[in-house]
Amino acid sequence: MVNLNELNQFKENVKYFLNSKWFIIPLLLVTSMSFGFTLTHPTVSVDDMAMDYYYRQNELLIQGRFFQVLIDKVLGIYNFRPFVLDFLAILCLIAAAVLWCALFKKVTNNQLKPMVYLVFACFFVSYPLITEIFIYMGSDFETGLGHLMIPFILFIMDALLSNTNNLKKPSIYMVPAFLIALTLSLYESFAVVYLFGIFAVLILRFLYSDVSRNIREVFKHGVYFVIPLISGIALRLVIDMILKLVLHLGSSTNASKEIHWDRGIVENLPKLVDGVVLTYVYNALVYLPITFLLLAISATVFLTVRDGIKHRSFTIVVLYLASIVSIFSLTILQGVETPYRACTVFSVFIAFVFMLVLQVVEESKVGIVVKKAVVVVFGIMIIWQINDINQWFYVDYLRYEEEVNVVNQVAAEIRSNYDLDKPVVFLGDYKLSDNINQYTSAEKTSLAGKLYMNLTGAEPAGKYAYKFVQSNGDSFLDWAVGWNFENNVSEAHKFFKFLGYDFKADNYELREEALKLAEDKPAWPKKGAIFETDEFIVVNFGITEKFANQVKLN
Repeated sequence: MVNLNELNQFKENVKYFLNSKWFIIPLLLVTSMSFGFTLTHPTVSVDDMAMDYYYRQNELLIQGRFFQVLIDKVLGIYNFRPFVLDFLAILCLIAAAVLWCALFKKVTNNQLKPMVYLVFACFFVSYPLITEIFIYMGSDFETGLGHLMIPFILFIMDALLSNTNNLKKPSIYMVPAFLIALTLSLYESFAVVYLFGIFAVLILRFLYSDVSRNIREVFKHGVYFVIPLISGIALRLVIDMILKLVLHLGSSTNASKEIHWDRGIVENLPKLVDGVVLTYVYNALVYLPITFLLLAISATVFLTVRDGIKHRSFTIVVLYLASIVSIFSLTILQGVETPYRACTVFSVFIAFVFMLVLQVVEESKVGIVVKKAVVVVFGIMIIWQINDINQWFYVDYLRYEEEVNVVNQVAAEIRSNYDLDKPVVFLGDYKLSDNINQYTSAEKTSLAGKLYMNLTGAEPAGKYAYKFVQSNGDSFLDWAVGWNFENNVSEAHKFFKFLGYDFKADNYELREEALKLAEDKPAWPKKGAIFETDEFIVVNFGITEKFANQVKLN
């Protein structure tokens, strides 16, 4: 069991940060500046109108995300309700920042300087890559909650392992394993956050406690932390299998967990290297969160050399380098670069590394002017993050406003010129305007664009080489038209209805028939993009091979 003294110490650490005005006021200010715009300017993004399908038609249970369904059964919060889920997610992020700091304070025996905690918390909550998933209203709360649970689980494990008598008791891993199973059923990528958290704890223990620094002892202690992770992964799979058997659930392809190494290392490795170089190196030239990721990795290499020499220990070198490897563990496991929306660990990694860098400066013998200058530099970097996170929320709002305008124009034409008793068939791939693309894509003339074209040998039409963000700036209308959940009204029809246009819905058969008629028709907004047959009305946003194949697959 967790020692009561350990629990009380952790509670006191949490209270310390919550009651410290120098910490909590700047943290709340940075959080408000980061998320204030999106809280007050809700948008419709992918899956936002499909929550009934996910939460009440068992799609999430099929995907193994049972904890989300349980939360919905208890609280009933997973509906398209602007503000609520976003606000809960933000509260969880603030709480997660506090719990991480409380954990670090405990592990280091209160040897970190006060300012470094604030640097960690502010970098963590404002890291802009979260926008890649936060714009999905059905995913933001689960992301925030997952971030909250990881430091709490790490505290439990650290407290349990502080009593050597517990090491011989397999039962101590039951509660942490169960909590990890719940967390992974929110979002699988939190396994990587927990894994990096282990290295963060081990690094701080090495630097600031009197425990053994022998690599075998440190490795052994790390294994104890890994046991509930492996057990939690197994438990989640068992719960998933039981639910599927009891509820007679099928399988889903909506959450890709494919392992690509089965294609062979010779075939897959070059593709993986190219994908990693593009996603985590070239994009650092144009995408601030990836720029900061590379800075943090570089800083970790510096810390590796510095602390390795200072302590004359190979152990700390291994811990630092392994921490870098850990944040890419999902990429290594799957054999394909991890999508940005699943890179939940980056915010913790970057905040932790910058925290350690500031601690090194604070402990050094450099003058007060230099120390203050470093704090100012970190403050400027946090402002850059705040500015960047707001840019992506603003781009999403611009995208939403553009698509609302399109819906209004299309609906006005249908209402004025066509028989509203007929079903409306939406077809094609809607393309966002340059007003959005200018933010999300690298121009051919840019360094990133040139490197991309050299890497791939591609020469795309137009002025842009490639889109360097992933979820950010994605068209909801394009997804809604080009995808249907089986036996459900299309998301495009839901969007039109949401905006006040309740047209009669189509089905797969009508879509297949309409596709044959629309292939040689102009794309909206050109004249003739909307046309009528004896059976239905067709709105053609532009038939592409990708869209045609989607219809055939469905």
